[in-house]
Amino acid sequence: MDWTDLPLAASVSPGGGHTPEVSVKSANDGFNIYVLLKWKDAVGPSFGAENELYTLDNGTLVPLSEDATTNVTQLFYNSTYYYQDRAAILWFLGGDQQQSPAMLLGSNGAITGGAADIWHWQSVPTDNNLADQDFPGGYTDPTGKAIYPTDNVSFAEDDFTNMTGFFVTGGSFGADAPNLDAYADPFIVHVGNAFSDSNKTWSVEMVRSFTTSDPQFQVQLVTGAKYYVAFAIWNGKLGESAHIKSVSQWYTVTISNSLAPFVPTITPTGQGTSPTLAAVVGLGLLITGIIIGLVLRPRKKS
Repeated sequence: MDWTDLPLAASVSPGGGHTPEVSVKSANDGFNIYVLLKWKDAVGPSFGAENELYTLDNGTLVPLSEDATTNVTQLFYNSTYYYQDRAAILWFLGGDQQQSPAMLLGSNGAITGGAADIWHWQSVPTDNNLADQDFPGGYTDPTGKAIYPTDNVSFAEDDFTNMTGFFVTGGSFGADAPNLDAYADPFIVHVGNAFSDSNKTWSVEMVRSFTTSDPQFQVQLVTGAKYYVAFAIWNGKLGESAHIKSVSQWYTVTISNSLAPFVPTITPTGQGTSPTLAAVVGLGLLITGIIIGLVLRPRKKS
């Protein structure tokens, strides 16, 4: 199956835009969807997880807040203070309505129309790596007991955003930071990933079942149906975190039940067939770009 190369652009300048392209391919077995992402990272993998800081006009460093996202265009970073690498897939939950879910700055990730399900992988703390001391990121069950994914697999956080804000779907961060469904599985999106030192490339594969127990917050996939998706990549060592990242435009995805690859003619949107995303998922350019929202995650107590 061939890769589809998707151009990325800065969500916010000058801080964002350090990843110019992400390559994508996908497949399904009729029950699960597999989405593989690959992108270049010349500075190497980052497992840093510092709190976001930015510099005031007088040179003072202060923590990033939700309100500050309205004006902050660049975060503080250096060779020893930086952020984690991340990748996200956003699934629009608005049906066939071609709304533009641009983030409302200062709103903690709210979008301008509809709602979306976000599969959000982070090298810290959702990646089960020896360099990550905070895995799996402070999730508890409703009684406050720490919980971990089965077999300690890596995962992508499942998030939900609408016109009011940005929320974690499953599990719990405790009474002060409730999730949407404290009883839902926070580890439903499984991940396999690797970084190649030889060609400076991240490879991240996200896997999820077609259907889940939370259709209000999580995309439900059906063969033959069309969905709108977009992608985001954060380069942590180059100061990308929160609302500052590299983002794609919107694309359509059709979940196919065909075993044979289909190679259509690539033409501009509205003038023919969309480009292919692997053998079983078709991609077509749709509307304007996305910004995936600010995550404020408590750290697990050591």
